[in-house]
Amino acid sequence: MQNYWNRQDNPATFETLEEVRKHAVAATSKLPANERFPQILNPTLEDFPKGVVYVYRSPDLYGGETGARNNTSFIVFPDQRFEAKKDAKAYLKKLGLLKLIDEAVGTIILIQPEKENYGESDLQNCYTLVNALFSQKAFVEVDGKRAVPAEAEYCGGYGKTYLFGVGKGATFMNNYVAPSRDELIGRAAGYFTYGGEMCDEVRVSQYVPAFMVNPCGVAVQKFRRANKTNAYSCSEGVERFYNQAVPLRQVRVARDEKGSVAFWMEKAFRSMFIFLQRSSNVMTKFLEPKVTNAYQGYVPAPPIARFALSPRNPILNGRALVGDLEVILRHDAEKFSDIKSDASAMPFASPGAYLDCWYEVLPQAVLHNTAPAHSVPLLLANHGGGDDHLMFLDETGLLLTAGEQGFAIVAPMHSGITFIAGEAFARLVQHMLDTYPALDPERVWVTGYSMGGMATYNCIGTHPELYAAAAPMAMPLQQLTDETKALYKKLDMPAMLITSTYDFAAWDTQNNHLNDGGNFFLQSYCEFDGIAPVKAFDYETYPVIGRPFDSFQLKTINGEWRNGEWLINNKDGVPMIGLNVTEYLQHSLWPGYGDIVYNFVKHYRRCKETGEIVYTE
Repeated sequence: MQNYWNRQDNPATFETLEEVRKHAVAATSKLPANERFPQILNPTLEDFPKGVVYVYRSPDLYGGETGARNNTSFIVFPDQRFEAKKDAKAYLKKLGLLKLIDEAVGTIILIQPEKENYGESDLQNCYTLVNALFSQKAFVEVDGKRAVPAEAEYCGGYGKTYLFGVGKGATFMNNYVAPSRDELIGRAAGYFTYGGEMCDEVRVSQYVPAFMVNPCGVAVQKFRRANKTNAYSCSEGVERFYNQAVPLRQVRVARDEKGSVAFWMEKAFRSMFIFLQRSSNVMTKFLEPKVTNAYQGYVPAPPIARFALSPRNPILNGRALVGDLEVILRHDAEKFSDIKSDASAMPFASPGAYLDCWYEVLPQAVLHNTAPAHSVPLLLANHGGGDDHLMFLDETGLLLTAGEQGFAIVAPMHSGITFIAGEAFARLVQHMLDTYPALDPERVWVTGYSMGGMATYNCIGTHPELYAAAAPMAMPLQQLTDETKALYKKLDMPAMLITSTYDFAAWDTQNNHLNDGGNFFLQSYCEFDGIAPVKAFDYETYPVIGRPFDSFQLKTINGEWRNGEWLINNKDGVPMIGLNVTEYLQHSLWPGYGDIVYNFVKHYRRCKETGEIVYTE
């Protein structure tokens, strides 16, 4: 068994940064998978000024593997200094932030000025602190061996980071944080100020969704310019300036004469910030597009932010807010224990391990059996190597797409047992179909990222009769067994490989096309689906895909990411094989993947009586 649990089992704590460093190593060393690397204190925080930072940790933070990336983070810049912990905590409680972070699960980092007023040294402190606390599983070398700084996981957080400033703190945010480098302002998925001033000469260096209460006119104009707003609306006393092409880039403005700071902080978080996240998807800004080739030049290449802004489906008290999905972590040490992993089967296999942990993401009508029988599709979603399965659903956008489109998800934890996914996950899928009658056995789809892509191939290569379509992400096809080839002689399998131009797993970056494994995917699944494989790939005639295709679409996602999709039809004119490529995206989880997966698989169902694929527009 794996016995995976992605929580830290901690009580609520309120500590100085110095106390955090006393407790972090012992706390994180006991979390799942952390025994693989020594936990150490981050050397960059050794000389950090004392008495500047307070940290509140909500009960039962996420942790283990990359589970801490599920945590939400508030960074608060107050209007005053606090010499005593109790006063700082009382301040956060008065603002209502303790209640909000307990609901969302995460941490509050209160950063106060070293002296009476904020200044340049406080900005440098922010750079140091943010880089130390928001770098999950970042390795450092100690005596030639890898180690992991413990403070990041202990304090939680990654891409769900929101900034709050009041009075002097708001002025500091406007004059120092807003014009700062990407690793500070660019990480923020939400920017809240109450009051505060802004200098005329300051330039906001990065687009950031902002909610401003009683702001100065200069601040509003500069944040509108940074977000390139070109549309306007007003509702319930809140003005909204937004970018029509990318509505996430917006500035909301309100006036408050009652001094209700807590009210407006809660409104900003619940109505706006909680639905936004950032993801790190380029290695460096040098990867931004400068020159593009003729084939892909149909759509101009926009600049790419180092930390991309994307929508998300937040979870509060076990429910996802978009689509009212129930998100349930299941543990069962017996149900699938007869299918065990073999240590010799593949790298990183855990001998004797078996499936005992999975997430179920279910519309309420499925959970309570009020939906018609066989009316809701089911997606089997497989996480990548070292990833937490809930984090995977969030950061690939699958959780949001499920909420918007109304399908269910089952997401197994399969670290160490990927090789047995074909048999074990077939049983898991059948368990879901038997348990929830509303799920449709003819519309079971499967996807997975990286190592999860490998699990996806194992699933469709072992029991293709279960799945109507597959969309492996960032993982080429590596090999096929004779047993799988025999199965595909009887059954078709709609499949689309999803990758990107800096994906080391499936892409030949130097030549700008699929690597050998990606080509093997196209050749093999074309043959399985009755489509003639090519004798040789011709990238001069068919850039990127290297072979004839039947349709092509090029678009820009979230105003930043150019995405191309090629489809290949069978003899009946049905699209059966796909290739989807996003420019400049590295091998990393990206919230655009959810819609890409769904927009392919939604067209397919497998008739239970005949095993044939039925395609619908």
